[in-house]
Amino acid sequence: MNHIKIKSETLNKLFINIGQQQGEIVYRGRKLAQKSQKNWDEFITTLLEGKGNPQIGKVYQDLSLAVEQYNQEGQNPVAFEVVYHYFVAKIIRLINLNPADFPHQWYLACKTEDISHPGDFITLKLFQEPLVIVHQEDGTIGCFLNVCTHRQSPVFEGKGCASRNKKVLCPYHGWAFDLDGNCQNAPGASRGEFGSNFDLNLYGLQEIEVKQDGEYIFVKLLPTKPEENETKRDYNSENIGVAIANLLDQVSPGYAEGKSASLPEAIRLWLKIGYLEKELTFLVASLNHSPGIISEDVNYSQETELLIESLVRELKQAILMVENQELTVNFGEILERIGLPQEMEKPTKFNPFEDSELGGENDSEDELAQLNTEPLPIWIYGDTALFTLEIDHLIAPTWQFVCHINEVPEAGNFTWLDIIGERAYVIRTNEGELFAGRLKHLDERNNSPNFSLPNYGLEPIDIDIFYGFVFIRFSWEGARLKELWYQADLLKPYNLEAMQPINGLGRYDINVEVDYKLLWENFLEDYHFPMMHKGLTRRFKLSSDCEGINGMIIPMKDPPSPYLNPTERKYYDCAKSLGRHSWEHETKLQEIAAQTQSLPETLCYSAFCSMSSQEEMPMPFSLSIFPEHVQTFSIVPGGARESRFHVRSYAHPVDPNSPHSQTIKDAQLANIQLLIESLHEDIRVNYITQDSVSSILFEKKGIFSIAELDVAKFQQAIRLKLPMTKFQNRTFLVNH
Repeated sequence: MNHIKIKSETLNKLFINIGQQQGEIVYRGRKLAQKSQKNWDEFITTLLEGKGNPQIGKVYQDLSLAVEQYNQEGQNPVAFEVVYHYFVAKIIRLINLNPADFPHQWYLACKTEDISHPGDFITLKLFQEPLVIVHQEDGTIGCFLNVCTHRQSPVFEGKGCASRNKKVLCPYHGWAFDLDGNCQNAPGASRGEFGSNFDLNLYGLQEIEVKQDGEYIFVKLLPTKPEENETKRDYNSENIGVAIANLLDQVSPGYAEGKSASLPEAIRLWLKIGYLEKELTFLVASLNHSPGIISEDVNYSQETELLIESLVRELKQAILMVENQELTVNFGEILERIGLPQEMEKPTKFNPFEDSELGGENDSEDELAQLNTEPLPIWIYGDTALFTLEIDHLIAPTWQFVCHINEVPEAGNFTWLDIIGERAYVIRTNEGELFAGRLKHLDERNNSPNFSLPNYGLEPIDIDIFYGFVFIRFSWEGARLKELWYQADLLKPYNLEAMQPINGLGRYDINVEVDYKLLWENFLEDYHFPMMHKGLTRRFKLSSDCEGINGMIIPMKDPPSPYLNPTERKYYDCAKSLGRHSWEHETKLQEIAAQTQSLPETLCYSAFCSMSSQEEMPMPFSLSIFPEHVQTFSIVPGGARESRFHVRSYAHPVDPNSPHSQTIKDAQLANIQLLIESLHEDIRVNYITQDSVSSILFEKKGIFSIAELDVAKFQQAIRLKLPMTKFQNRTFLVNH
């Protein structure tokens, strides 16, 4: 419900216009990328410098003026370089090439002097392929896709030197690789957590052909063709792939030790609105064979219809997220400029179950069992056309968290959730009931809800209340939450219905340009904790043989680690002083929970996550239960690569006369601060993983450990609802 504001109507129009120019540059860049590497390098060079081409020079000047005006209007100032680097990085990320479009076989990767010593490595981006060039110990040069074969995080970062005795660790789960790309260790493998047939030799980095030619190193992305020409020795160019990798390092919070992106959200979203309008204009023109569209761009495929539907949703979501009551964007006028009707018909999508090649709901038990160890292919993360199908089959039928009943306590109170371009309201009626309705038309948003109209002028949607937490969904079919929740009786003693919101630090939203599925899979396992969350591993006892995180009770360490930082120590001391029973009794409660899937009383020194059974409903929502408060954690999809962390905190009201009142508040504050730190650590790894899953050449299949069982269940639900996701590439989606 939080909005990002820009005060001046002129200013937001400036940024929208610049976003439209961005769309034109992306269109041009796609054409140049298909011609030759030289064309691509020159295009990126002019982008990075902001000059050398009239189109790029104009957008550079326009953006400079817009940022200057933004800073003059009393906003939190932002450096122009920050905005422009983001602007360029966004263009690069939006230009995708299929392997068949690669114009030549050999591509310049780097200079020999860049990796002159054994152990030296350098990362680069060749189009959307993340590569690493390595000077190996025997003096040879190696090249690999910089994509971990476990869960597809990049392994190498930037430029550096790795010794033979010190393996390179994947920053996500700590898988270890040597300079020859061989997988040397997978944490938990020695304990059998990947099964008895697990073989490290199958999970080396994917090799790319490479050769040295004088002072340059070249790579080949595709197999040799008979007519292939030898590399020209007089190729005199700086490798732009390294510059691209360095740019992404600067722009993404993923490459900055988990810090949030410094680009103001208002600027990002206004640029996005302009870009999406231009991209949709091109897509509609390609369908209609409009003047100015060359014949090779004419596309009558169903994929284009899916793309249009997906981008329209994303445009609506951006409008809902950015504006306020004073500055509005007329969505109907945008559709008219694009050439789309006000009431868009849904694309004639194929039924995911009508093709026998897809399988899906009728898969055998053996096929389903395999899903517990083998992840889905990486193309599904951030695919714009697939996102339209996800809306229909994954998101709309799934319960989405909105609020707690005590956030709308009185008649006339209301709140809302913006998701997939829809605004869903929850309203307390005069009769004391809760009503949920969807905004019918986006351009009526400033006049809704209308209390003088039936159903408040909204289209009614389904609503459910679970332990005081309010959920909506855009389908009237399917099970209620109490039927879907895993070990719901663990929640009974906490009296969640009586809790009140903790505002301030405990209530926040963070927008990230990452596929919601990647974000949720990260939350569904603790296998990454030792590598990513040093603070959590200092505070809690983590089990190496747990089967998933859902319902798993995690006790605090006692005695505490001597390496706790001040905030961690503060939380431990508060929890210990508030404890109503002994640590021995806590252990007995954990044993009861394991045997009966219920708790007779609340825990004092332990935490657990409670969520739906993921194989029943892939619902990106969790209750994190702590002794002193509860955190709701949900991921709100807004586009193929647009999501929002929606985080709220709740607790029982504190009696000001209680001798423990300040200790309770101190415990809540300390824990909330620590949870925010952990979330930013997760944001880091998800940004860099989103970059690496953009690879089209990656062909290997990962594997799940016991600790990733809930991720496997989530993916099993995806595969059953969208069976085309079982294919290693997206050919099936493109050809239908």
